Order: sequence, then C-alpha cells, then structure tokens
Amino acid sequence: MKSVAGIYFDGRQAIAHRVVLSVEAGRLQLRGETVNRDELLSALTIPAPLGRSPRLILFADGARCEVADSVGFADLLPERAGGWLSILESHIVAAIIGVLLLLGLAIAGYRWGLPYAAGAVAERLPAEMLTEMDHQLFASLDQHWLQPSGVPESRRADIEAKAFGLAPHAEVRLMFRASRQLGANAFALPGGTVLVLDDLVDLTANDDEIVAVLAHEFGHVREKHALRQMLQATVVGLALAAYLGDVSSLLAAAPAVLLETGYSRDFERSADRYAADLLISHHQSPTLLADMLDKLDVYWRERYNLKLGDRMGEFGGYLSTHPGSAERIAFLRERR
Repeated sequence: MKSVAGIYFDGRQAIAHRVVLSVEAGRLQLRGETVNRDELLSALTIPAPLGRSPRLILFADGARCEVADSVGFADLLPERAGGWLSILESHIVAAIIGVLLLLGLAIAGYRWGLPYAAGAVAERLPAEMLTEMDHQLFASLDQHWLQPSGVPESRRADIEAKAFGLAPHAEVRLMFRASRQLGANAFALPGGTVLVLDDLVDLTANDDEIVAVLAHEFGHVREKHALRQMLQATVVGLALAAYLGDVSSLLAAAPAVLLETGYSRDFERSADRYAADLLISHHQSPTLLADMLDKLDVYWRERYNLKLGDRMGEFGGYLSTHPGSAERIAFLRERR
C-alpha cells in the first residue's frame, strides 16, 4: 500500500503530530502515535499546490495535514496532484506561453472582437433610443460647445437642398451651429444627426464642396460609425446597451468620445467610398471632397501654427476626428 509522511494539526492545539497517510477504498487514513483518523476523500479540501510549499489537506472540523513530499503526495493522490497553476509554476516555458496566449487573445478581442460586438449592438438598438440619444447629446453640446449659426438661412437651405438631392432617402438631420472651440468641422452623432459648423461653411464659396463633405458624413450615418465608435470607446456602455437598457452611462461619456476619439481609418475609407460613389452617381467629381480636405488641412495648420511635416492627430478639428487626410485626398483624386 502506498503511503507518505505528513504533519497533522488537530485545529485545537498548536501541536504537530507525525503521521503516515495512506488511501484505501476512497478513504484517507492517517496513522500516528496519537492520531488514528479515517475520512472520505470526497469530504476533504485539498487546495491547489503553490510553488514549493507543502501540500495541504483540510478537514471539515478545522484540522489540517501538511505533506512536504510533493512527489509522494502526487503518487498517493494522483487525481489531486495539482491544477493548471502548479503546472505553470513548475514549467516556466509553459507559463510564458500561457501569458503570451492570454495577451494575444486580449489584443485580438480588442482589435476584432470589440468592433464586431459594437457593430452587432449598433444594429440592435431601436431608432427611438438613438433619436433620444441624439437629442440629449445635442443639448449637451449646445450647452457647452456650440453657439447659434451665423450662416444666412438662405444658404443653409441651399446646402440642405443640395445634400438631400444627392441622398433623398438618407435618414439624416442636418443642424447648423457655430463653435469657437471646434472651428471648421462637421460630424455625425450616433443617431443620424449631422452637425455642420460655420467655420467649415465659411471655408468655401462653393456649396458643392460643403455638400461633398456632407456626403462623407452621410456615409458615416449609413454605417453607424459614430455609434460603433462610441460603443467601442465605452466598453461598459457597450455591455449595458447590449441589453437595451439605460443609456445614461453612454451619454455621460459621449460628448468627449465624439470630439476626442477619431474615426478608424477603415471607417474613413468606407465613408469616402460612399461619398465618391454618391457624387459620381450624380455626375459630380469626388475631387470636390478632396479640395475641401485640402482647405481643412490649411485651416487647421494655420490655426495651430503647424509646419507641413507636423502631425495633426493630437490637435482638435476635422482632421483629428477624421484622420489620414493625405491618403484620403489621393484616393478621391484617383476616383474623379
């Protein structure tokens, strides 16, 4: 019969008793000069091994037994020899591989899993919720960031008419505002509202260029990019919104997310393709959008006194919320 030596403590007195452990018929037997104990294995708690520390056997009445011989313990109780933690601790290479696998899974989840989940949730959210979300977001932006538009009403009406002439069935609401902080910009809210700022309109006398920018924003609305970006950036909000619950946690973080988190390049390419196709289908050139991007680039560089080689990403404005302008301009000029 297999056996292993151990030290037994009865849980009442701090006295160590030398015992010999053996197993027979599913029962653990402890024998010593003053110890004679027999317990069902199923009634015992045997914690996973931790490094080189003695193996522990815990009894229901508070007693415990320590076994220093881990090899003998494993031979006596092979099914309790150890869990994944002990395997990793005794195999450093396996531990490193395990950590790398977990890191890889975390990166993959962030890179592909989170965008997929955000897209799935965005498709499930009801239109009423998105309308209410836009209403509250716009009220917050109006309070802290925006001022009434100074663009003449007649010009706003012309721009709106041309924009919806391109996409008559687009589920979009156009809103014109001024903003000293945000400057020349246009961006879509999660529920389909597109905000157009005065400085953007003032950059050009050609309304077709403004409409080209709006065609790009219509692409973001169609693909729900703003909503997906906001969901990705607020993981807690993503979990809540997945169950169509209260969106207050999303709304609290939404203005900062919308203004400080730029669209991914994939989103930008998708919106540019949509705009280019829309313009071409109405016998207009995608270079209208490229020309406007050029003007926005000059505007923001002058505003922040940037040189040609300086990066724009850390600064506000259209080119930080819509990155990759040089690549985008090249694509649009090729599509003319």
